[in-house]
This record gives sequence, C-alpha cells and structure tokens, in this order.
Amino acid sequence: MYAKTVAALAAIALLMPGSFSLANDPGCISATQIKLITPFQSGNLGIGFAVTARGDGECFARSAAIPGRPDAWRCSIGNAIHDPCLQNILGDSKVLACPDTPWSANVSLLALTRPLPADPSINDGAQKSLKDTVPWALEMANGQRCTLFTGATAPIAGMRINYGCPGGFIAVGNIDRSRADWRIFFQGEKSISLELTDIAVAWY
Repeated sequence: MYAKTVAALAAIALLMPGSFSLANDPGCISATQIKLITPFQSGNLGIGFAVTARGDGECFARSAAIPGRPDAWRCSIGNAIHDPCLQNILGDSKVLACPDTPWSANVSLLALTRPLPADPSINDGAQKSLKDTVPWALEMANGQRCTLFTGATAPIAGMRINYGCPGGFIAVGNIDRSRADWRIFFQGEKSISLELTDIAVAWY
C-alpha cells in the first residue's frame, strides 16, 4: 500500500508547475502558486511544525478536504473529525499528522487504533488527481485565506459555496484554471455581487 502511495505522490509532483512568482501589484498576480503541505520529512515530523495535541483514533475514509492526495485521510480523535490527516509514509505508519490549517505550523498527532482502510475505492476522490480536484485552501490575491467546506452548503447563482473565509467572506463555484493565474468567484460580507478574483496560492 505504501509503495502505491509513494508512486502516486510522485505522479502528483509531475503535475505541479515548475515555478511561479507573484506580481508586484498585490491585487494582480502573474500565476497561481501550487503548494503541498508536508508535515513529515524523512520519516520524522518537520522541524517547522509544532504538536499542539495528541490522541488515539482511526481513519474511516480518504480525505474530503484533499481528495487528490493518496496520503490524506478523514479521521476521528474522540468525537472530533480531523480532515486532512497525512500519513508518515517513510516513518511510523501508525502515526498521522492533522494540520490545523495549511498556513499554520500546528498539527495534532493521531495514533491509529486500527489499520487504515485497505480499499482504495472507499472514496471516489481516491481515483482523482490534483488537477481534477478542488484545493484544500486558497490564499486570495486580496489577502483573504479560505478553507474548503467539506459538508453540504447552499448554492449562489447555481454554484456551490465551496470556501469559507474569515469575516463572512466566501468563494463560490469552480476554479477557473484556463489561465496561469487561477480565479474564483469571491464575495465579501457586504458586497452586492460575486467577482472573479485572482488566487495567489492553492494549497493541497
């Protein structure tokens, strides 16, 4: 299982653009950066991460937050759901790291009480690549940071509210990836309209 996971991650890496840079204008970017959060490095938790909680639990499905990553799972610690929780592919396979957010160094460490589900088709997302899935989180060119809603949400103009952002801001519908600078419909709490807004960073 781990060999397949490593191979899948290598395939994902080939899909990532080589390099990106932000334009000088913070409201206009030249291209969207693609970032993958990687809590484990060479089998150990990266030195830049801080463990804020530990607990025993289990994973019951592949991640709904990062469905394109084969090392990402939807898990429970007690009564709390954590998604995503990322495998330690090269280290202790019974320990997963569950980041608070992609832009935070804080993680909860999950010690598995039972093996990960063996069936790769347990979740449709297991068969998808990153280019076919929505990112876990977005950093907008306007400075807003938004995370994916993994549950049911209401539609606006026939489009799903996909992301929630601090202050009541939302990102709606599918990401427009037809250009180097990805865009998505964005609306502020007091705005009267949805506007296509540049995405500075897409986190997976």
